Amino acid sequence: MKLSEKIVILRKRRGLTQEQLGGMAGVKKRAIIYYENDQRTPSNEVLAGIAEALNVTVDFLLDDFQDVEFTKEEIFISEAKSKYGSKGAAEAANTISRVRALMAGGELNENDKDAFFEVMQEIYFDSKDKAKKYGRNKA
Repeated sequence: MKLSEKIVILRKRRGLTQEQLGGMAGVKKRAIIYYENDQRTPSNEVLAGIAEALNVTVDFLLDDFQDVEFTKEEIFISEAKSKYGSKGAAEAANTISRVRALMAGGELNENDKDAFFEVMQEIYFDSKDKAKKYGRNKA
C-alpha cells in the first residue's frame, strides 16, 4: 500500500481533517492534499510529524508492503461504494452510525457485536438487491 493511501486512511480513522493533520505535521493543508494525491513526497521531518500524528512509525508509512488493516466498517462502506456508488457508501456509513447508537451503553461483548454487525451488513445488501430486483424499470 502506498504512502498516500496510508495517510488518507489513517487520517480519516483518527478523525482529522487535512488542515488538522497539516498543523500537527508543521505544513499547510495544501501539502497534505499533495501527499494524499501522491503528487509530492513529504520531507523526512514532515514525515516524522505525520507518523507521530497518525500514531504509526515512519517505517510503516514508507513500507509499501505493509498495508493498513481495514476495519469491518471500512470494508462494508467500500463494498457498498463499489456496488452502489457514493450514495451506497453514505447509506452504509449511516447504517454503521445507527448501529453504533443502538449499541451505545449496551452489554454485548465484542464477538456478539461483530455477529450483529455481520447480520446487519447482510440485511443491508439483501435489501438493496431486492429493491433493485423489484424496483421500477427506468425507461
